Amino acid sequence: MINNTPSRALTGVASLVQSYGHDPDAIARRVGLAPSALYRPDLFIEGGVFNDYLEEAALVCDDRFFSLKLAPIQGWHLLGPVWQLIRRAKTVGEVLRVIAAHLESYASTISSPLVEDERGISISLEARWDPKWGRGLNTSRVQVVELACAIFMHEMRRLLGTNWRAEQVRFRHSTPENPRPLYQVFGDKLSFNQDANAIHVSKADCERSIAIMADRPTFSPQYETPNYLQWEIPFVLEVDRAIRLLLNGDEASVDRVADSLGISPRTLQHKLRQSDTTYQRLFDIARIDLALEYLNDSDLNVLAISERVGFTDAAAFSRFFKKHLKMSPREYSKRIRQGAA
Repeated sequence: MINNTPSRALTGVASLVQSYGHDPDAIARRVGLAPSALYRPDLFIEGGVFNDYLEEAALVCDDRFFSLKLAPIQGWHLLGPVWQLIRRAKTVGEVLRVIAAHLESYASTISSPLVEDERGISISLEARWDPKWGRGLNTSRVQVVELACAIFMHEMRRLLGTNWRAEQVRFRHSTPENPRPLYQVFGDKLSFNQDANAIHVSKADCERSIAIMADRPTFSPQYETPNYLQWEIPFVLEVDRAIRLLLNGDEASVDRVADSLGISPRTLQHKLRQSDTTYQRLFDIARIDLALEYLNDSDLNVLAISERVGFTDAAAFSRFFKKHLKMSPREYSKRIRQGAA
């Protein structure tokens, strides 16, 4: 188990749960979270437990859109040093590039790859899992994904006005029974069962200048993070992010990944060995992780999922999945339906 998420990510959760008439501490104990993490911003918690808390809170409070209620309570100011870098940006595009470059220094369970072209910028907000972290995010990730994306929308409207809408919003998960609350937050250009959790901002919006953002006091001084820190994302996470981005739309070969990072395949492999891992290991982890998310949260069938994670046929994908999880994708899906996964 690795504690890789700041407890300030839980800011506002306890009071929101209480507003539904429930005990936030009881939910914390149920998912293996120390209740003190709900009230202290200076701790680190396991990313999987954070995910589980949001999912459990949504169930206990009987609100599929729990995270949409939490999003306006939170904000980018909870990102510590990353917030200070965001505040220095002079355009919307710079804000997006700062988030993409530094969000993973805030919590390594978050992946924020960015694609920039002549139409603008698409930024993904993904929940990542790695086996060495101990606890897999092998249950639904809907709440944490919608929280990150809804915070993004609220913050963009602070910059560009309350009527701002994204050019496109995509979710990997399926359409809920009543999607109206999602359309109210994300606009009408919203689609589900997609190949990424991503928000597209137009080129015109990316080029818009923004005023210096006022700082927002968050915690008492002893809990504040120094604003001069500028963390670098570990190389392993850079490679992981490149793999996931290429899996979304192309072949994620070692040559393509190395090229996207501006280095040779040999240098990439050497640097990964120095970090005690390999390209193949990261590639396999990314494919399993994405497959789990699709199986848990989307309506896609096994054939469609196999294509999304880089397999040419469902049989090869099933063998790969069973090798790593000791069960076939269909067996895993059955366990999900039975609540045993």
